[in-house]
Amino acid sequence: MLVTVEEYWLCWLAYAFAGWFWETMLSVVLRKRFEDRGVLNGPLCPIYGFGGLLVVMLLADVNDPLALFLSSGVLACTLEYLSSWAIERLFHVRLWDYTGKPFNINGRVYLNGFIAFGAGATAIKLVIQPWMIGIMDSWPPTVLHWASGVLLAATVADAAVTCAGLYSFDTRLARVAADIRELKLEQIADIDERIDLANERLALADERLREVLSWQQRRLIRVFPSMVSVRDDRVAERVRSLLEKARSKRSR
Repeated sequence: MLVTVEEYWLCWLAYAFAGWFWETMLSVVLRKRFEDRGVLNGPLCPIYGFGGLLVVMLLADVNDPLALFLSSGVLACTLEYLSSWAIERLFHVRLWDYTGKPFNINGRVYLNGFIAFGAGATAIKLVIQPWMIGIMDSWPPTVLHWASGVLLAATVADAAVTCAGLYSFDTRLARVAADIRELKLEQIADIDERIDLANERLALADERLREVLSWQQRRLIRVFPSMVSVRDDRVAERVRSLLEKARSKRSR
């Protein structure tokens, strides 16, 4: 029983890592730069791990490729929808928003996701999962125990840090919004005659952002371009703009 649990745990990690790699490579292709697209600080996207295991366990008796594709797409989109809803309810932020995408449902899921998840989950069920289980069955029990134990400890620690950051995220964004209103950066930055003052205020805003928002929170704002705060749907966009301006200025 313990060996089975450990093998499924390592499969979860493999699918979560594969999801992180997929999302990050998409960012490289579409945005022309590397960005860590994981919610966690480590290279993991948990929703892909849960999605992969749910397909393996709940669709164990489904082997027809078309039926598996359709069932997996529905299952994965249901998971994504519930994850989006839960994050919004718990942390008052929406990390992704597909509003305007074809066949989206409340901006939480849309058609492309259904197709991608369905295809990926079909490959997992028919090919990847049996292959990985076969490899792990050949490992000595000690190797399996150590690998799963060490990776579990690291993942739990990462999840704790991430949840703490998300818990304070909305409150800190509210503080940033107040700072932005006070500095009136948007108006100042557009006035050529006061460029020196604008640069000074930009540096001040960048320093303030680094004081109020943690590295993890700033990263999430950068890598989730459609992320919004439920309480103020413009503050994340303003912070993202300031981070980009400050980043461009430092790179000159």
